[in-house]
Amino acid sequence: MAFAALRSTLRRPAATPGAYVAVSGAPPVAFGSAADQYAPVFADPVAGGDTDGQAFNCPSCGRTLTRGARRCEDCGQRLILDVPMHRAAILSGGGALGGILVTVLLVNLFAPPAAPTAPVADPSTTGQGTGLAPVALDIPSGAMAAIRGTTAINGRLAAEAAPLAKALGGKSFNTSEVIKVLRRMAIDTRAGAGMLKAMAVWPEAAGQQAALQAFYEDLAGRIDSGLGASVNSTSAYKRAAKNIIATLKDVPGLDADARGLAAMGGLELPAVTIPAALR
Repeated sequence: MAFAALRSTLRRPAATPGAYVAVSGAPPVAFGSAADQYAPVFADPVAGGDTDGQAFNCPSCGRTLTRGARRCEDCGQRLILDVPMHRAAILSGGGALGGILVTVLLVNLFAPPAAPTAPVADPSTTGQGTGLAPVALDIPSGAMAAIRGTTAINGRLAAEAAPLAKALGGKSFNTSEVIKVLRRMAIDTRAGAGMLKAMAVWPEAAGQQAALQAFYEDLAGRIDSGLGASVNSTSAYKRAAKNIIATLKDVPGLDADARGLAAMGGLELPAVTIPAALR
């Protein structure tokens, strides 16, 4: 009988990570890591505990994503090895495309020059002036991506004004919720500031670049000031929330300027909703 009990004990499976062990008179205890327990809380990979090396920005909208993600949560862009699916398809077919390009190049090289085309008249004109239809400016691709990306990021930053205003207007100030908001904003602010260098190649965007740089620096300073306070300092987080909302009131003007630049190049920007707290 003693040998049978010993053999039954040895065959019993060991507790695996994440398993629950029941103790008499106590609730089940999980043997998982602390990060597993709080993983669903963080929508952003860096705020959830990842590092900058484990995250990257979506090529389409600038959303911060975990490396290896198959789809962007904001714009729906499908990704393969952190590269947009359509770009990966282009790279995979590069060999066949190279042969086609060589053929087209040879045809164009030996083809006779094309006759100059006449300017297109604008049917809405009354006969005065040149009557030429407006032509969209050729915006460099880097500046185009930066304008689109910062617009999307500014929309997300503006949306954070709503939970901050709700926390300030509540009967009891929830410091932990405000901290989560500030951490999300810190990531987006850093991502937006990182896109500004690409605007330098387009002279027309110099004013917008300078305005965005000042906005991100001011906002980052206020966020850092709030996160640097003790979690028990309710007054410090209230003050930080009020200052951040005041800074976010620059978003409507920045968004209007970005759309003015986009119209010059026929670029369509993502929609941005301005919450009531910023009106």
